[in-house]
Amino acid sequence: MRYHGGRESGGLDFSVNLNPLPPPAGVTDALRGCLSEEAARAYPDYEYRDLVEAIRSFYGCDEVVPLNGSSEGLLLAALAAGARRLVVVQPSYGEHRDLAEALGIRYDPLPMDLRESALEFALDPGRLRGACDDPDALIALTNPNNPTGSFLDPREIEELASGCRSWILLDEAYAELSDAYPGIAPPRGERLVVLRSLTKWLSVPGLRIGFATAPRGLARRMDALRSTWNVNSVADCFVRRSLTGEGPALLSYITRTREYVSMERSRVSGRLMDLGLAPFRGSANFLLIRSREPLDGPIERLRSRGISVRDARTFEGLDRTFFRAAIRSRADDDALLEALGEVFGAGR
Repeated sequence: MRYHGGRESGGLDFSVNLNPLPPPAGVTDALRGCLSEEAARAYPDYEYRDLVEAIRSFYGCDEVVPLNGSSEGLLLAALAAGARRLVVVQPSYGEHRDLAEALGIRYDPLPMDLRESALEFALDPGRLRGACDDPDALIALTNPNNPTGSFLDPREIEELASGCRSWILLDEAYAELSDAYPGIAPPRGERLVVLRSLTKWLSVPGLRIGFATAPRGLARRMDALRSTWNVNSVADCFVRRSLTGEGPALLSYITRTREYVSMERSRVSGRLMDLGLAPFRGSANFLLIRSREPLDGPIERLRSRGISVRDARTFEGLDRTFFRAAIRSRADDDALLEALGEVFGAGR
């Protein structure tokens, strides 16, 4: 089922996972400049030559396919690879199954191990290796995983892809926001497609822009399949100006963000445990949280207090006792914790 956060208006929305720190001033100025110069009144370059070069230079990658947000990349990769089977590491988005059904291809879940005592979901790389012998398969995983926050070292995935006959699609939408991620360069491999979002860590989700990097042949097929103007002119202008004009500031921004996320996630996790909730171990800018009871009532009571969280039952592999909450500013996080204390009756 297709379901996402960000549907609430007003209040504090913890259902979307954006950078909790404000961007450098130059990035804000870049967006204002693109708007004031009426970039929206002109078509973007449909080949996105300057945008592609800006992404290549900033991330240190070769083949780049501009995307309307990283979510577009799954469809393009499945079509370009001629996939007849979609293997999805779960928990994961329910829309992966919808896509497989729409394309008329087989759908196979690959569940992670739920380690209750350690409060974590974990994927044994050996299970991935065992699934990658089918040349007609596309194996999709998010890293850090959404919604669990669990993480595999991308260098380990590079090694895995080197001996894989299947295509591996690695959705790294939260890589820049993960304190476990080494550097910012996407991993490479002959059977590896990597998706990145530029809207989450720059906190402009409404602009919808990301990119894919893949071996040349597949990248060219994906590029041929994408819509001609899939990235709007304002997003194109904004990202070009930000990555080329604010590169050093943005690298520092990513470092500061990761440091903040790590500290604040640890603080919030400790408080959640004091409330009798179970926050799962993770390496992203959000937390997967489990309660002892189904969450239909508590989520509505949070909403009545102006707090929105992500009902996680729509992720395949989770049930009604899970929800996900973003890491935001310290003041916002304290407001969430206070509301959770009231809703779950702390101290009863």
